[in-house]
Amino acid sequence: MNNSFSVVAGAFLASLALIALATDTQAAADRPPNILFILTDDQGYGDLGCYGSTTIDTPNIDRLCAEGMKFESFYVHNRCSPTRAALMTGCHAHRVGVDNVVYRRERIGLHADEITIAELLQKAGYSTGMVGKWHLGEWDAFNPVNHGFASFFGFMESGEGKSTAIYRNREIVEHVKGKTDGVHSPKLLAAGIDFIRASKNRPFFLYYASPLPHTKWIPNERFAGTSKHGTYGDVVQEIDWQVGELMETLDELGIAENTLVIFASDNGPQLNVEGYGSAGVLRDGKWTNFEGGIRVPCNMRWPSVIPAGSMNNEITGIIDMLPTFCALAGVDVPSDRVIDGRNILPYMRGEDLDSPIHETFIVPGATVRHGDWKLLVKGQSPGGGKSDRVGKTDRIPAKAGSLFNLNEDLGETTDLSAQHPEKVQELTKTMNVFMEELETNSRPVGELPSISTRQTN
Repeated sequence: MNNSFSVVAGAFLASLALIALATDTQAAADRPPNILFILTDDQGYGDLGCYGSTTIDTPNIDRLCAEGMKFESFYVHNRCSPTRAALMTGCHAHRVGVDNVVYRRERIGLHADEITIAELLQKAGYSTGMVGKWHLGEWDAFNPVNHGFASFFGFMESGEGKSTAIYRNREIVEHVKGKTDGVHSPKLLAAGIDFIRASKNRPFFLYYASPLPHTKWIPNERFAGTSKHGTYGDVVQEIDWQVGELMETLDELGIAENTLVIFASDNGPQLNVEGYGSAGVLRDGKWTNFEGGIRVPCNMRWPSVIPAGSMNNEITGIIDMLPTFCALAGVDVPSDRVIDGRNILPYMRGEDLDSPIHETFIVPGATVRHGDWKLLVKGQSPGGGKSDRVGKTDRIPAKAGSLFNLNEDLGETTDLSAQHPEKVQELTKTMNVFMEELETNSRPVGELPSISTRQTN
């Protein structure tokens, strides 16, 4: 009798648990999607299995690609800080005054008047958190918690000094020797997982900005020697592990179906050092405006919306994240300023459009792509002009006015400017018009008053 009662009671409790889980799952599906944006540092277009790598194993990122959409023409800026500023503001970095790297001890950063993606999502009721590399000003005035993030665990410095401070919100909790690297990945990963767990019952936005695989490549010991691509490959496989752990957390909590996961890199690979990454079929890498410097891998998965195994080759970019996330959250894009990005949700849904969302992508003052055509308005040296660059044999600079057809020549090997002077003229005019507008509607970088001092607590 007692045993029967125990069986019935156990079944009843199990039923209640299933009902509760189903209720929680339905409630999660009825609200705006969670957003997990994973950004790596200096990772190339060809460094992932789903983008052609045969020497680096990335099963978790490949799974993200297989279960979602692979973007093949996703553009960023060619250096760290500009791309991060573009993500936060939905604008070309030049428009918000962050057109160069914010170097260590520089008294500049993201302006307080900028309206960030985190602030907009917070307004829509999202829990907002950041983990990892900020690189938009290392002083307290520029702390992510001042830009819409309710929580922050990571570092604000560029990581190029003798030591790096790790913050929890405004408080320095640890000084680490040199830059943060793979040795510290478990701490960053734990912070990301803790944020997801704490936010599971409301929409959340987690910006997970890994410091990997930026040089110097120091993998966590569990990944040392695991790849066929040397230490660099070990570090990329460590990134893949982090992606897998974050995805597993979503699965465990039953919220993966209504979570948009995006994986991208902030610029192309650094090629002027031994053991470099790969831009795959693209030309060159970091510091350049060749495709290998500004076109990066990007995968998006949102099981309830994005068709699994799909691909998009239209022009998209980091500037599109802010207006797209606003559309998902049901909040208006700021109307008191120019926003360069566009809502690419129709692409994510696999919709057929009469015309591209972006017909043109511009790196202000440097290059313009329109459809299949790309013009280098400014001359470009390989490898950012570094003479010790290894791994690429083509060291010939491309002169200003070089024209390429990316549909026929993705590697930018053949200058067609002499054969198509009318296209050079057309794209030059496009750039001139854009630069006039940019000059009229640009905004300043944030600057500290001369009497300010660096946060040291």
